[in-house]
Amino acid sequence: MNQHITQLRGSVRLAALLALVAGLLASSLPAMATETGSPAKNLALIWLNGKHGYFNSQGEMVIPPKFSGGDNDADFDNINGRNFSDNGLKVVMEGGKWGYINAQGEWVIPPKFYWAVDFSANGLALVTEKKGGKAGYINAEGTWIIPPRFARGGSFAANGLAWAEKVDGKVGYINAKGEWVIPPRFDGADEFDDNLAAVRKGEKWGYINEQGEWVVSPRFDVIEGFFDNGIATVEENWKSGYFNVREGKWVFSPPMSESDREAGRRLERKLRFIKYQKLQWNMENGKSGYVNDKDEWVIPPRFEEAMYFVANGLAWVKENGKKGYINVKGEIVVYIDKICGFEVLKNARGEITWPKKTAEQICKEQEK
Repeated sequence: MNQHITQLRGSVRLAALLALVAGLLASSLPAMATETGSPAKNLALIWLNGKHGYFNSQGEMVIPPKFSGGDNDADFDNINGRNFSDNGLKVVMEGGKWGYINAQGEWVIPPKFYWAVDFSANGLALVTEKKGGKAGYINAEGTWIIPPRFARGGSFAANGLAWAEKVDGKVGYINAKGEWVIPPRFDGADEFDDNLAAVRKGEKWGYINEQGEWVVSPRFDVIEGFFDNGIATVEENWKSGYFNVREGKWVFSPPMSESDREAGRRLERKLRFIKYQKLQWNMENGKSGYVNDKDEWVIPPRFEEAMYFVANGLAWVKENGKKGYINVKGEIVVYIDKICGFEVLKNARGEITWPKKTAEQICKEQEK
């Protein structure tokens, strides 16, 4: 059933891409998202002097930078990966242990875990109390809802399922009661997205549905990071392509030409815009900017570095060597500057917004 689609070139291939996107855009797009009503959701992470804190969309520091960044890339990614959860809590590290704070920066669950991740929408978070210990799930009060009995696990998806690994290495999917919904028969797994999940049997990856049935049998060497609206970047025979998981066929089959790769990147931006309703990052001539769903420049490419827009409607950028955040108009909201070797936060007018001290006071403190 999984047959390669006919190789298309030139205008024929572009027409096929546009037809696919047109189908996904059949319903009208709502207005672009900026901020939510939740105070916690309107906070963005900022790193200053090796510590991180959170500021709001007006550029005001709400939670001063006082939390550590961890010891490795996994710790760093865990902190940077998500915003505050729906229950208003965020996982942070202090003293080498993980805990949870609220939107005021107060500890709700003290830092006592060896490993912890952000809460899922169902109000549960995966934690491990000690190195080499078993993992389980807690609620917002820090109470065990699913006692620790797994070697590892993942966050709960919108369909209420989370992958979990038994101590024997087999992986399946559990519900919020800790019951196996899809028995542990896989050798690797990822979280459900759009009601599909990538799983590994032996050395090959495929995709299953919520019933644990194969949608695409194991055939891929690598499941890459992009997956939206049923389209995934994968490697087969160690060559990359774009695969339509729902239809079981290639959108751009490997080996891809450079025109295919560019068309694939345009498709990624389109699908992410549909899903997140935010301007999408793009590059031109070595500079980064942001495009809309038609791949038109809204914020021209002028940044040395850039990242995606977050929940409070801001995006991290680097321009002329300065790091900061812009709004959806491309205007600088805040940026990081150094005074006597100490990193401070400034607004678009160049005024220090954090710390609440003058440049002279900061320099005197650095001399001590």
